[in-house]
Amino acid sequence: MQTLWQDLRYGVRTLLKKPGFSLIAVLTLALGIGATTSIFSVVYATLYEAMPYPKPGQLMMVWTMRANGRGSTSAGDYLEWKRRNKSFQYVEAWNGGSFNVATAERPEQVDGVFYTPDFFRRRRNE
Repeated sequence: MQTLWQDLRYGVRTLLKKPGFSLIAVLTLALGIGATTSIFSVVYATLYEAMPYPKPGQLMMVWTMRANGRGSTSAGDYLEWKRRNKSFQYVEAWNGGSFNVATAERPEQVDGVFYTPDFFRRRRNE
């Protein structure tokens, strides 16, 4: 135990002799710890945390099959699927793309997503 205290005192004396090195070491540690924490937070939120739906394991995504692979569904197909639905509890849709937004100054093209009205409605009693 005595050796540990001697080593700690020696380390503190050495750091106090070179304050520039000590400041750089502390900043490097802070930057590394901050970067690691932020990366972990993003990975945890996207891969491990449960989705904000009552039963995320039961979510399904349905596509329209085309000659060159799968693609987005037309509004008419979506409405027909929703009307004939007997397999799914809910059928909702979303689609993304570029949209033109006009302001008083100038028009601008922005990326965005539009959803059916009940897409984010919280389901009760599930």
